[in-house]
Amino acid sequence: MILGKVTEFDFTLYLIQNTNMNDAYDDVIIEPEDDGAEEKGDAKIKKLRDDLKKVKAERDEYLAGWQRSKADYVNLSRRTREQEESRTRSGVMGIARSIITVFDSLEAAQKAAEAVGGSVFDGIVQVTKQLEHALKENGVERFTPQEGEQFNPNFHEPMQTVATESEVEDNTVSETFQSGYKAGETAIRPARVSVKKYG
Repeated sequence: MILGKVTEFDFTLYLIQNTNMNDAYDDVIIEPEDDGAEEKGDAKIKKLRDDLKKVKAERDEYLAGWQRSKADYVNLSRRTREQEESRTRSGVMGIARSIITVFDSLEAAQKAAEAVGGSVFDGIVQVTKQLEHALKENGVERFTPQEGEQFNPNFHEPMQTVATESEVEDNTVSETFQSGYKAGETAIRPARVSVKKYG
């Protein structure tokens, strides 16, 4: 029986299937496996690795772009929110400055009407309370520095200085002439005070 040209694999398969045909071995020609196939396999593996590197590089580029876009969006949202808060705060502060002047006039009227008493005085007191409540609802607080409180140039406007013999009392509030107003940590109108000075 002539088998013709076969590969090692084919020959091995042939032997397994025909173990009792020992006399036919002389007719079999074994061809070595193609060495080019191994080189082709190596080339394919190299190409696949190169393709994988390219895909990973593209993935990293897309990921970096997405992360930059996300960071830009977060920063834009934060800036927009801060600008909106700033505009709101500016608007509140502008309105508050106008209302504070009216509030001061009401307090002066309240002091004048206090001597007379009666319903006019009670009406002025009620309007003053309502106005103060409206300011508080919009984040504006009235503050009155107490004697001995440390002078703060951000919240206090010095109207006069008073000499003191105590070094501990240096740069403290002696008297408050007019209350101040603030929105958060920003003074809308500083309190007008006299300040103690040592020496």
